Amino acid sequence: MENINFKKVILSSIFILVLIGGVCFATSNFILNNVPFDVEDIWRRLEFDKLGLDVTIYPNSGEFDHLQSLSIINIQSAYYRKGIEKLILWTDKRDVGFQGVGVDHRVGEATWDGSSFTWYWDNLGLTVPESGLRIFVSVEIEDSLDDNRAVQFSIPALVDNNENGKFDIGDKGAFFYSGYNGPEEAVINDSILSIRTENADTFGPKSVITNLFNGDEITLRDSFTVSGFSRDQGRLDTQWVQISIVKEGFSENWQDTTTDRLDYGRWFYDWDVPGLGTYEMKLKSRDLGENESITDAITITVVSGGGIVSSEQSELSLDKTESLVDGIYANALVVIKDSNGNPLANKNVELCYVREDGYVAKDTQTTNESGILVWGVISKISGEAVLTAVADGVELSQHPVLLFIDD
Repeated sequence: MENINFKKVILSSIFILVLIGGVCFATSNFILNNVPFDVEDIWRRLEFDKLGLDVTIYPNSGEFDHLQSLSIINIQSAYYRKGIEKLILWTDKRDVGFQGVGVDHRVGEATWDGSSFTWYWDNLGLTVPESGLRIFVSVEIEDSLDDNRAVQFSIPALVDNNENGKFDIGDKGAFFYSGYNGPEEAVINDSILSIRTENADTFGPKSVITNLFNGDEITLRDSFTVSGFSRDQGRLDTQWVQISIVKEGFSENWQDTTTDRLDYGRWFYDWDVPGLGTYEMKLKSRDLGENESITDAITITVVSGGGIVSSEQSELSLDKTESLVDGIYANALVVIKDSNGNPLANKNVELCYVREDGYVAKDTQTTNESGILVWGVISKISGEAVLTAVADGVELSQHPVLLFIDD
């Protein structure tokens, strides 16, 4: 849900272009949606999805633009491997506001530049529409904490060391396709957030339904595969995940999910759809330390009519069988059809791959008018990855294998 207690701070970087007949001003506006501060919310070892920065970027002069590169700094005591293991950049995808893993669009991990104490993302190509681009930066806490640390992120004032208008390592700020880079003054989150060295793990896992989202509609059918992931907030693994699916207003009815991962890194539940109507879904999970968590309910409506995905008629394929690690990526093509071979538009498709080391990657998008989706599949680790697609609750029969190789 949207944070309701936030302070908005508007900062601009202003550039003057001298034109024939007058002077033109262009601005890069950053509106800071302040991260809520809770003195009781202490970050501990191996926690993730800890929101550190929430900002909306508006384009120059109301025109479309593209964010090419972004750097941030922590003006408090934590830095890479001193409290912080990773920083992840996200954009809004479904519900407004930060949702993190399983819901928001994961843009990628930051690169650490130790010479300038700066994290940066380069070659982003993120569209900045007239309505603004809302981005989030989350923190993954390291395991080997040696001291208490603090986080207060800032987008630093523009520093373009060689004045070429493009980001180079050591530069600071945000760089745009238009060249109207910024900001002129640092955009600083007001909240100071604490990372503590305590060993206590008192939080249950984060568990998420990844192929259905709040407000979705599905077509009535006999069975629908609900899928998701779970990860413990701390040093323990998920022990189990249960799901409750009931008509609105009814009491919870917890059922066990199945998994092919020891830590429930991905799980499944075959729902026998009882009929038309609106249903509430929520999850309950427990880690090995007996800490439990229960999610807020999402609402799903089962409607009549419309096409049902055919596993036999649909297709999952790759344009290559090998791809360079962290280099030119392979494209996964998904074509979704019904039993008569007709393309199905606006169907949720979850693409998942599992690497040899057990790592699970997931993303869910919707098909276009031709029933098609194309994903770029990338990895920073070499080895085989087996792909699976679950389209509108139906698992496709193909499971192509992609081999990630080093240079």
